[in-house]
Amino acid sequence: MTKLFTLKLLRSNIDALLAAFVGGLIVVLLSIHSGLGISPDSIYYLSTADSIIAGKGFYQFDGKPFVMFPVGYPILLSILKGIFGSTLLKMIPFFNAMLFGLTIFIAGIILEKTNHSKWLKWIVLFIIALSPSLLEIYTMLWSETLFITEIVLFIYFGKIYFEKYTLKSLVITAVVSAIAADTRLAGVTVIATGGLLILMSPELKWGKKFQHSIIYGTISISLFVINLIRNALLTQTLTGNRQKGVTPFLENLKYYGLVLTNWLPFTKWVSALPTVIALIFLSILIVVFLYRFFKSKEQHHYEKIAVVFTLIYSIFMLTVATVSRFETINNRLLAPFYIPCVLTISFYVASFFKIVKSGISKVALISLTALILVVLIFQYSQVIRASYFENKEGGIGGYSDDDWFISSGLLNYLKANPSFFIVDKPIYSNAAHAVYFKTNQSVQILPERKYTHLVTEFNNKPAQILIWFNNEDNREVLTLQEVAGTKNLQIIGKFNDGVIYLCTSK
Repeated sequence: MTKLFTLKLLRSNIDALLAAFVGGLIVVLLSIHSGLGISPDSIYYLSTADSIIAGKGFYQFDGKPFVMFPVGYPILLSILKGIFGSTLLKMIPFFNAMLFGLTIFIAGIILEKTNHSKWLKWIVLFIIALSPSLLEIYTMLWSETLFITEIVLFIYFGKIYFEKYTLKSLVITAVVSAIAADTRLAGVTVIATGGLLILMSPELKWGKKFQHSIIYGTISISLFVINLIRNALLTQTLTGNRQKGVTPFLENLKYYGLVLTNWLPFTKWVSALPTVIALIFLSILIVVFLYRFFKSKEQHHYEKIAVVFTLIYSIFMLTVATVSRFETINNRLLAPFYIPCVLTISFYVASFFKIVKSGISKVALISLTALILVVLIFQYSQVIRASYFENKEGGIGGYSDDDWFISSGLLNYLKANPSFFIVDKPIYSNAAHAVYFKTNQSVQILPERKYTHLVTEFNNKPAQILIWFNNEDNREVLTLQEVAGTKNLQIIGKFNDGVIYLCTSK
């Protein structure tokens, strides 16, 4: 039962293999121009992987301990780099395509085991394969690529555990939860989902429930706790310096709703009411959760596991974004519950079709469902088409696109002159991540104004070199005007996309 790949499963899920191939192919096509999109977070992961391979431990490109994220994804990248070497960035799109394909295939197995009709299974599979939400993730070098796959695995193995309550399936589910929590901090929601469902189980006696809770909890939090202890020893913080939140809950709820409207059909219409959509969605999750709990419905239904995870994850993200200074809630942050959400909806659609048996009502239901699905698939395909032609011209937005990696006169100069970095003054940049990605040289990140102690430290230095990129859009770091307020700026190199300054104290 716990085996994912058996001959019987493969034979009954040929359609899932086809959808997996389509999804993987789209990932490759979207990233064919210049590889995966590279963001600042990607550079943290890549540089930490480089540090692991060099035997230096978990340190990022600027020499600081890697503590803002768990270490799971850099470990994976270091393994891949050990296999592919210098060709990693060329091969990683194919790895992401395989990872996306695996995710789709597991979702297909789940759909098959819920006894969906074949046509509904096919539609749901291709909605997942064509999802702009997921394709945005799997065409970037982000830890969410691994995290989403782990969530689907958790749902798959969790169902097996809650069906039989065997120790073997419990340990497997706990191990998946532990790895998820060591991939993303939000992985604690996976741990919480499993723990809550064990405590809620109406079929487990309290003695066994307590025993299984201890086993699950100990295994699932193990890697996460080790990671936190290591962070505390190195930096005296658990997950790096976190600032107090500045975005009110209602505003975060609006951003949450805006992401949902982009997943839904008729996006242009529903996007006018993001907060309403968010409240309706959360209310439905709560009602389904309470109904399943008080009615003591079967724990082993995939739908129950998916609903509980989606609810816990949503509450977690809204809370964290409110109490901590955080990037605006966006698709990247919410994409991990896209597949659980789609699976849950498909379960209820299938149930409605079984309940409605009258001729006219069934025809009306089929017609409405068909209209919604056609609009959704058309909407998704249009987004993919636009992304393909945009990426084909200049690559996926980020440090791997043509504007940064090929056309940047400043980066090309730094790449061609490694001796530039051999100076007796500290070097800063407002795009230090891009400098590392292009040159493999480490420079300091220009301080963000919210970290006043770092700004003071920067201002107190008698002299430093500043590599300034005009096209870097990080509004958190000091502006050139703010630097000029405390420093004399002398131009020592001017390029099509930036300037190199010698900064001296006024």
